[in-house]
Amino acid sequence: MLDQTEFTEDYAKEISTWKYDNAYSVYNFPNWDKIAEQKWAITIADKRKEEFKAVTIELDGKLQLCGYFRFSINSQIVMLGLGLNPRFCGRGYGKQLMSLIIHEFEQRFTDKFLELEVRAFNKRAIKCYTKAGFFKVQEYKKETPVGIDNFILMRYDKSGLLKV
Repeated sequence: MLDQTEFTEDYAKEISTWKYDNAYSVYNFPNWDKIAEQKWAITIADKRKEEFKAVTIELDGKLQLCGYFRFSINSQIVMLGLGLNPRFCGRGYGKQLMSLIIHEFEQRFTDKFLELEVRAFNKRAIKCYTKAGFFKVQEYKKETPVGIDNFILMRYDKSGLLKV
């Protein structure tokens, strides 16, 4: 079972070493020193404390970092950022992670919308998000550190009925 916990600097450093294969390599972080120099939110203690949660799982008696999520609050929108350890991808943990995230969102933000953006090629993630109750709001191109890419903005449907 997944559990959320404080997002420590050690967890942040571990995440910066995760390596995804093939097309998913766009999710690989630069090394820790580089992202710290560029002041990525994951490297800033106050941001980690306010916006991030680590997600752990106990396997074979050992606590392991399975993923993380971030809630960035902007007016009526909570923007969700998340990552799943590549060792856990494609093994059903995404569903558990989304369930944990949605529960946390519903406990903390009754008056806001939850949105996320996902690269359009990432059908595996889109399927996971759709099953968790998200729907497509719009598609667009966006500049990223590795070039321009196509993205989809998705919103969580609290009611289970609303579609834009």
